[in-house]
Amino acid sequence: MRPVAVAVLVALLALPGACTSPVEGQLETASTLMRQGSYEKALAIYEDVLQRVPDAPNIHTNMGFALSQLGRYDEAITHFEAAQAQKTRPALNATLLHDWAFALERLGRLDDAAAKYAEAAAADPARAGVYINWGNVLARLGHLDEAADRYAQAVQNDPDSAVGWFNQGYALERLDRAPQALECYRTFLSLKGDLPSNLQEHARRFVAQAEAAGLEGEPQL
Repeated sequence: MRPVAVAVLVALLALPGACTSPVEGQLETASTLMRQGSYEKALAIYEDVLQRVPDAPNIHTNMGFALSQLGRYDEAITHFEAAQAQKTRPALNATLLHDWAFALERLGRLDDAAAKYAEAAAADPARAGVYINWGNVLARLGHLDEAADRYAQAVQNDPDSAVGWFNQGYALERLDRAPQALECYRTFLSLKGDLPSNLQEHARRFVAQAEAAGLEGEPQL
């Protein structure tokens, strides 16, 4: 079993500043297509807009996201790099950096992905999903202690994050820190919502075995 990822962040952003009406209409159409998952069609519109408005970091960000969803990660990174070079609005950093890190992760460039997730977390420390995906990369690199710390930050930011609690429990379980894993799995199972059945089964099995052995849960320090 591997830690669970959270959805990549989509950046459905308009151009900064004033735009001509035709461009605004194209961007609205592209945003609709992105929400519908019609990424190829959205890309065609964005490419057309870039011919007239080349300095558009938001469009490059959106194109990077769309290309990632299509599995074209090298091309996605090219657009993320262009967005970063053109960007002047710090508020856009976290989305751009998170999506960039996701593309690097998918290409197997795990050290680069971890560094980029760290940048995304610094840009917006409140986003639980960034810490979860950062933790996942660290776990794949074998840095389980650091991964557990990132998951702990995720659930601190979002105490209702089922993925965060499960991944933290799984990392702690692999570190043989059973009392802390037990606490995480109990919290995970207490959450309401449609929790994945395979994760529930794993957590319930661990909790049952731990309680049968008389183990007491304790929070991660």
